Amino acid sequence: MPPISEKILKDHGDSVDGTRTRIIDAARRCFYRDGITATGVDTLADEAGVSKRTLYNQFGSKDGLITAYLQRREDRWRRKLVDRLEKTSDDPIERVLAYVDGYADPPEDEEFRGCAMVNAAAELVDDKHPALGVIRSSLDNIERGIQTILAEAGVTESEKVAAQVLLALEGSLNVAGIRRSDEAFDCAQSLIIEVVSRHLPSA
Repeated sequence: MPPISEKILKDHGDSVDGTRTRIIDAARRCFYRDGITATGVDTLADEAGVSKRTLYNQFGSKDGLITAYLQRREDRWRRKLVDRLEKTSDDPIERVLAYVDGYADPPEDEEFRGCAMVNAAAELVDDKHPALGVIRSSLDNIERGIQTILAEAGVTESEKVAAQVLLALEGSLNVAGIRRSDEAFDCAQSLIIEVVSRHLPSA
């Protein structure tokens, strides 16, 4: 049996992690539903069931919480994407389309209101805001991942084609968010198949 001091430290750590998770979950609900600017710290603390002091102790500021919220979304997106790719064949078109499936699959407990990253970026005025760095990094990772798939398939202009695929993905996500409809993803899928197929080397 571990010493009492170790047990206290472990229980404290579990409590801190649980509190942090609860606050981020509250931020996810409020920021996505109501917007970042419209959601104050009082509302966030109430939604999470903690004091404002606890919130500030965990994240330092509202900006720190915004950054943590977006990083959590990015981490979950990456895990889901990796899982999709692991279940996909080596066919480059199928692997690129795994990204379309990822874009079209929002969290089950949210009413779809468009891309959380784009929504947040529209509200972040400061170009040096750390949360904006999370959003830009997410886009870069997506484009790089697609470019790698294309390069491995022998596409000579893989960077250019990956940029085109990214634009199709982001465009479809924004249209879907505005129209509250997933029809745009079907259109993006057809467009991406056409673009990628045109650049694949002949068998």
